Amino acid sequence: MLEIKSFYKEYEDMFEEFLDDVKRILRKKNEKYIKLQEKYHKILNENENLVWVLEGQTEGRNLSNKECVALAKLVQIYYEMQSIEEKEIFFLGGKEAYFFFKKIGILR
Repeated sequence: MLEIKSFYKEYEDMFEEFLDDVKRILRKKNEKYIKLQEKYHKILNENENLVWVLEGQTEGRNLSNKECVALAKLVQIYYEMQSIEEKEIFFLGGKEAYFFFKKIGILR
């Protein structure tokens, strides 16, 4: 009998690269993702203090009210981008399942 290897087992060493490829494709082809990323970077470009905070250099940094609002917006945008990434990965998993089921004869 033909041995069927799972996608995850087969590519376990490269799984992070696979996820990075998904994000790279979204950055090039998904309009909503591209716009969110542009907003994210615009906020960072306008708020240098946030860049320092996000890089972990928080000592001696106090955020103004404006920066706190900008940080909240960054978090919201990040979650929206994360949601798009997760949906894309979910559907890619479904595609893999479809080809797996077809290969083992469950689907015709």
